[in-house]
Amino acid sequence: MDRLERWTIPFTRMVAFLGLVALLALAAVILANAALSWLFTAPIDGVRDWVKLIVAIAIAACLPSVLATRTNITIRFLGRVTSPRGECILELFGAVVTWAALAVLAWQLQDYVFELRSTGETTENLGMPVAPWWQVVTVLFYLGVTIQALVVVSNLRSVMRGSSVPRHAPGDPGPPPSNP
Repeated sequence: MDRLERWTIPFTRMVAFLGLVALLALAAVILANAALSWLFTAPIDGVRDWVKLIVAIAIAACLPSVLATRTNITIRFLGRVTSPRGECILELFGAVVTWAALAVLAWQLQDYVFELRSTGETTENLGMPVAPWWQVVTVLFYLGVTIQALVVVSNLRSVMRGSSVPRHAPGDPGPPPSNP
């Protein structure tokens, strides 16, 4: 199981990197659009269409990496006042709730994609079909659901063994230590 978790980190970081590259390319297009609009009063057609599609994918591309490295926002004040086992149980509870919420979101995104396909929705200016782009977002959310399931299993193993709370995935150094 630890080996599988270790494999997910470089894979999900590559997915997040691709999302970042897409976002940077979009930023370059936006800058070019602004320059062309200002200099020649000739903006690039469909930039808003691209923004709506690429930003959703770029954000969703980061989700699996955040989950794999366990760098999502957590609130641990209650766990600190309980026993180490109680803290593990609370971490497990939080991981399960996160997994369930992501699963519902992914399911609802898939329903949205089915609706987009059935209505044949296209972008406003370029007339591109929207459904394939949102299908990519949905796949990335399902990847996040799968990664979070691994986190749940890892936390469950910690509870069963009575070991300490896993603050980050095996093989990942985690966040840098904070200065007191």
